[in-house]
Amino acid sequence: MGETEQNRQTRHTVALEDRTHLRICGVLDVDNYDEHTVCARTSRGILTVEGEGLHVRHLALESGELVLEGTVSALLYTDDAKAQTGGFFARLLR
Repeated sequence: MGETEQNRQTRHTVALEDRTHLRICGVLDVDNYDEHTVCARTSRGILTVEGEGLHVRHLALESGELVLEGTVSALLYTDDAKAQTGGFFARLLR
């Protein structure tokens, strides 16, 4: 894999306009979504978007692009390792 192709796959950007239009680059997969929460696996960890009336307007995993519309109230990053091991209760129930 060439350096340019590798940079394109690992590059991650987030652009939020007026808290209603969110464009994310570097998306590898979308784990789940509804109108209140969108969980996307990015090249920099799990990104959870919280809000109201969230809608996926565009998703292109080939180019790593995700566009959401709705009212965004929070953006939260979680490292992949933390997401895979789970929280306190997940460890407790093993």
